[in-house]
Amino acid sequence: MSKRVGVIGGGISGLTTAYLLKRKGFDVTVFEGSDKVGGNVETVTRDGYTIEQGPNSLLRSPRLVELVKLMKLEDQVLAADKSAKKRYILSGGKLEAMGPKSFINGYFSLKTIFGLIREPFVRSRSPEKESVAEFVSRRLGPEFLDKAIDPFVSGVYAGDPKTLSLRSAFPRLFEMERDYGSLIMAAIRRKKEKADSNFPRTFSFRGGLKTLIKALADEIGDGVKLLSPVDRIEETDGRFRINGQEFDAVVISTPSYVAADLISSRDETLARLLREVNYPQLAVVILGFKSEDVAAKLDGFGFLIASKENRPILGTLFHSAVFPERSPDGHQLLVTFVGGVRSGDLLDATSDDELKAVVLSELGEILGVRGQPDFVQIKRWKKAIPQYRVGYEEITAACELFEKNNPGIYFCSNFYRGISMSDCVKNAFETAASIEEYLN
Repeated sequence: MSKRVGVIGGGISGLTTAYLLKRKGFDVTVFEGSDKVGGNVETVTRDGYTIEQGPNSLLRSPRLVELVKLMKLEDQVLAADKSAKKRYILSGGKLEAMGPKSFINGYFSLKTIFGLIREPFVRSRSPEKESVAEFVSRRLGPEFLDKAIDPFVSGVYAGDPKTLSLRSAFPRLFEMERDYGSLIMAAIRRKKEKADSNFPRTFSFRGGLKTLIKALADEIGDGVKLLSPVDRIEETDGRFRINGQEFDAVVISTPSYVAADLISSRDETLARLLREVNYPQLAVVILGFKSEDVAAKLDGFGFLIASKENRPILGTLFHSAVFPERSPDGHQLLVTFVGGVRSGDLLDATSDDELKAVVLSELGEILGVRGQPDFVQIKRWKKAIPQYRVGYEEITAACELFEKNNPGIYFCSNFYRGISMSDCVKNAFETAASIEEYLN
């Protein structure tokens, strides 16, 4: 009789772990509390538009490419348009295309340029509990922080570089300095993770990211149980009981505040830490326009906004420029983000109509958008992205210790070892391998 594994949570982490375990021959059940799988991945098709209300695209990584190939989804992969390589920053009220030209057209001062030149000779190392802002200012200067890193962090985490932990939120930067003493030298000498170079660097799937989610769920089949919330994990005679079923191992693939309730009877200290993880509010405002009603040329991935601009929005993706088939002919699809750590309180006092008006005003000023959109979709995430704040290493270490002290229970979720979908897939491979070793 095959060993049984229960997975709590049907997002990308839980589904990928369950799929991999099933391939290894284990009997797997996924318990999902809502009426659908996918977690924050939400693709909606309406009025000729295909929209993403959560993550909008994927970046090539070894494990992600491996998963796509295992599932034989290569023919469903949709590569981003070549123009998507161009990324804009709004600074000083103007859109700046980031790249080598940014260092010769006056966007960065001579002081910052000289700061980059001297970076390989900066001998200081990251102290314990250093923030992203402190790290960048120390190695590259405050202007580089304000004009490049600050908007980037708002785009990835909807967060604040002054409060995010360098070591937890951007571990590769920490490792580059630790191992090579310089970010520039690390970029030159470091061996990159090998991924299929023929695979698109930025991609999605025909039909959106739900294509991957649906394929995973279909492979798991009857093992996916919707509308099946879990409120406790019981243990008897070395086995675990979930919703009346017994399992040899359990994977917790929920948000941290849900995980806290599941493990509080075993480790109240970790439960307290998990409840304290901040998930700021975020609204995704998706608008479709006739092309002639957008004055700006949409020839890139989109734009992000430096916090010093004091704008109510974080940035906008040119989604139909990245994936042209996502909007009807002659139309443009713009995806704007509002809230996060920077302005989450704004959402409490703003209705959907008011939110739409705010975004229209901003897009009118920045992109020359005219008139009313012919497509509107607004998605509010009350708890969006976990913030890996300074000191988050304590939570990661506590999770590792919990797994060691509670054999057979594993964490695999975006509050643990990375927030991106690529991180979640990578962690799912590692979790499935650990479970296989434990059960065998």
